[in-house]
Amino acid sequence: MGNSTLVTVNGNDISTPEAVRRDIMHDNEFLKGAIQELLIREYAEENDIHNTEEELQVAADEMRYMRGLESREETLQWLDNTNQTIASVQNGLDYQILRNKVRNSIPEDEMRAYFADHKVDFHSVDLYSIRVDSRQVAEELYAQIAEDGASFHELAIEYSTDETTAPAGGYAGRLTRDDVTAEIEAAVFDADAGDLVGPMETEKGWNLFLVKEVHEPSFEDVKDRVQLDMFSDLLAKLKAEADVEYTLFE
Repeated sequence: MGNSTLVTVNGNDISTPEAVRRDIMHDNEFLKGAIQELLIREYAEENDIHNTEEELQVAADEMRYMRGLESREETLQWLDNTNQTIASVQNGLDYQILRNKVRNSIPEDEMRAYFADHKVDFHSVDLYSIRVDSRQVAEELYAQIAEDGASFHELAIEYSTDETTAPAGGYAGRLTRDDVTAEIEAAVFDADAGDLVGPMETEKGWNLFLVKEVHEPSFEDVKDRVQLDMFSDLLAKLKAEADVEYTLFE
């Protein structure tokens, strides 16, 4: 086995350079996670964010509890089975705590300002759908609902070709803008509660949508999501500004 071999599977070697190339090619998590950890640690140091010995000890105790490692011998066996060392585990726990602290360090006034600027992104709708194979059928069903007062839900059960939503009377779920295509987003999120939307052609057929209810949450309702979105933006900014070199290939 050469020094460049990263792993051997059934006698077949995967070299470290080849593994790294595959990771870069497929945008996988190994390198992304390693780079992200370095950037978060650098950010934490610059902003005087640190962990205490007490916090690390609590995290270590919780980890052992979650994994059922009650004795020293069980812990050492787990380390051996997972190719870990005490130092690597401590480093991993330290990073997890730092990551949470960086995320939680985002000031609330900035989060409120972000929410105010992106309020529509947090809207959601309770959406029902009927999918059929032709525009003509969709128009006939639209007329039955809009003009004759037919039940959208009964028609969904009877005619919709969507095997997932049809049994539930067409219920597609409580959806955000990110959950639907741009075309559906434009039509559905401009509608009011009770509006019938369509017919619309989608990649799977012709659809009618019923916007049952529109939800416009308060900041407190989505505070955690705002924090996560801002944390993701921070990570993207750090990555964009970082000077990343793959020195392995030099």
